[in-house]
Amino acid sequence: MSNNTNALTFEDLEATDVITVELVPERKGLILKHCEYYVSSRRHGTTVTRRYNEFAQLYDILYAKYPYRAVCRLPPKRVVVGGGSPTFLQRRRAALQRWLTLVARHPVLAHDADLRVFLCESTARLDKPKHDEFILAGSQEDIPRNMSTEDMQAAFLCEQEQLRLIQLGLGRIFKICEKVESRSEAERGDIRELGATLSALSTPVAADSPRWLHVKESLRAAAQLATEMGEARGGAEEAEWAEEATVGRAYALGALESLPELFRGHGSVSARAAELWAALHAALCRPERTERTERSERTERSDTNTLW
Repeated sequence: MSNNTNALTFEDLEATDVITVELVPERKGLILKHCEYYVSSRRHGTTVTRRYNEFAQLYDILYAKYPYRAVCRLPPKRVVVGGGSPTFLQRRRAALQRWLTLVARHPVLAHDADLRVFLCESTARLDKPKHDEFILAGSQEDIPRNMSTEDMQAAFLCEQEQLRLIQLGLGRIFKICEKVESRSEAERGDIRELGATLSALSTPVAADSPRWLHVKESLRAAAQLATEMGEARGGAEEAEWAEEATVGRAYALGALESLPELFRGHGSVSARAAELWAALHAALCRPERTERTERSERTERSDTNTLW
């Protein structure tokens, strides 16, 4: 299979397809109730009904057909506590929409026949493939056959280091975006408080002189302007921006988080790299907790040595 060196932008991926997943209001089933979803595709112009098990079946097929692609994991089917709560169902619906959006906008997976069946057919008849994408296409990856093991390992380590730096950078960007979001929320709250204060100051009193009435008219206009600014920043347009930003972050972080699972199935060197990658990801997600855990483990070991 030939490598595609053409660079793709987020706008190109976004133009591939727009996926929406909506929760069916009523649960189905006579005894065991289950949830269904309306899945719509703008590219194919279709809307079908799917269950979570059909999402899982599509994931298994893509994972078997594309062993060298980083296919993101599905959200959990249920949790022990609050598995059927409306909050959990809405979060799972949003996660399924993000997952299917990533698959439908993938440069390779977007043209898969099983994905087309999932998005278009009323009854998804999906069979697990017996061969991977290279055997099905009658081609192999363009890797020199005379490449030695040492050269392959050196190339692997070089790419691993590049991916490590990319994940570190994306982790920092993710934290910066969270800080910007919190500051924006605080700024919106300050503007609303400013509008309420100006509105209270502009309340007319019977003993006001004409000069004070003129001042309070100005305060009332300023309060209305502040209120409109606070409401304009919390509208539906901002929700759409937040959803697109979430999908954009999922493109990068979801793919990088899937790499350990991808590496684990291809040799001992890759398995070792996957373990290091998982440890790095855990340290990035909970750096403070990891540091505290190491300190507590060192303290326990020192106490044990003292007792013995």
